[in-house]
Amino acid sequence: MSAASATPVARRSGFDPRWLPLAVTTIGSFMSILDSSIVNIALPSVLRDFHANLESGQLVITSYLMALAVVIPLTGFLAERVGMRRLYIITMVLFTIGSALCGFAWDMPSLIGFRVLQGLGGGMLQPLGMALVFTMITPLERPYFMGLLGIPMLLGPILGPTVGGYITEYSHWRAIFLINIPIGGIGILAAFWLLKETTIRHEARLDVRGFALSAIAFPSLVLGLSLASDKGWTNPVPLSLLAVAAVALVAFIRVELGQRDPMLQLRLFVDPMFRLAVGIQWIGFFSLFGLNFVLSLFLQLAHGWGAAETGLALLPMGVMSFITMNLAGRLYNRVGPRPLAASGLLVLALTSLLWSFVDGTTGIGEVLLLAGGRGIALGLFSQTVQMVAYNTVQDGQMPRATALVNVTQRINGGLSAAVLTTILSLSLAFQGLAAHTSVTTAGLPLPAMVRAFHHSFYFMAALSLVGFVMSLWLRDKVLEAHHASIVSETGPEAMRARAAREPFEAVEG
Repeated sequence: MSAASATPVARRSGFDPRWLPLAVTTIGSFMSILDSSIVNIALPSVLRDFHANLESGQLVITSYLMALAVVIPLTGFLAERVGMRRLYIITMVLFTIGSALCGFAWDMPSLIGFRVLQGLGGGMLQPLGMALVFTMITPLERPYFMGLLGIPMLLGPILGPTVGGYITEYSHWRAIFLINIPIGGIGILAAFWLLKETTIRHEARLDVRGFALSAIAFPSLVLGLSLASDKGWTNPVPLSLLAVAAVALVAFIRVELGQRDPMLQLRLFVDPMFRLAVGIQWIGFFSLFGLNFVLSLFLQLAHGWGAAETGLALLPMGVMSFITMNLAGRLYNRVGPRPLAASGLLVLALTSLLWSFVDGTTGIGEVLLLAGGRGIALGLFSQTVQMVAYNTVQDGQMPRATALVNVTQRINGGLSAAVLTTILSLSLAFQGLAAHTSVTTAGLPLPAMVRAFHHSFYFMAALSLVGFVMSLWLRDKVLEAHHASIVSETGPEAMRARAAREPFEAVEG
């Protein structure tokens, strides 16, 4: 990180005009991530309308995630070759068209196909939006804009069930796709008007071998994890997919490390602080994605709540995370990342443990309180560790870095659902129930179901404690260098040197 890039831009008096283009990039990122989770809660209605089975329904979700996994690695190369602004507009158009077609799908195969198209457009919106943001602000300004930067990643998964629940219950599931048309149209026009084109590297060349291997490895991994959570880890289909993913992933890593201009800049993991920050973020987002997946089932199956009521229960999480994320942004440059991330992960572990005391008789007030507490935790640690990771990246590598981090996050979403589904199944088997029994099995005893969910909360609490211990080693080298420069300019030696120069400066004046 150059010294120039680490210097904050002087704060303008009044309204900062950069908020407008930053808001434009947030719209696209938010829509992309929202559509990763908004369909989950509407899935029963989709299956009922199309008379489809659960396996077809899972493909509606995984087809979108697989499309994201294919295109996200391409983001860095295309951003340099085409230009970030132009690519952002193209992908927004593709995502909006895909959303419209999903809203008019006539059967499950057409809906799955249109979800792939939607994912091919939406996959690049999040890494592109983040990379565009970093062209407009300096590293020391990132915490100041942290609230806006974190809206898509935090509020998308949280508000997805809430918005999807209300739309499904009071309108129709098709509306969860059709609502993207006016929002996407506004985002496209605003991008034409407000975004500036970035430098285009005409000499950039596509890493063909890397792309081919990534197009095999990441979708196979996402689909294998999804099927493993449904069919079991010993089923030959997910096992074969995971084996293919493992072989392709090893080959992909070897190819990328040998490339001068790789598709994903894996060498970023050489920096220990980048590795640590991404690892902590993985743990935290495992809990975030996992809780959204588990709670939607828990509150509907164990409590008998409807889709809208379940979505409402997750709303305080989004509200509190947004508040504490802005608070963390204002404190970051003063206190550094360690106390913010550590306190957030400790609260995350505590609230995960407290969820294990919730049962079918727990009132909505207690559920809302626990959801709000979890939002506090997420707001404190999520963007904090992301700041640490991105502050280790050179400016020219930012599109590749955002693509790399987004790939890991997409895999994390599939992994969390697969692992937690496995924990639920193992818990039921441990309680003596028949093989292949799941929490959705008709006639399942309520106490056994509740205990299974509690075991998943225990796992997330333990994982959050691991993240807390890891966060004790967090450091932001850019921030430390900035603080050191302030000390050197205001220390005793600097003051004595200025005092010694003042008489000569007065004479020269």
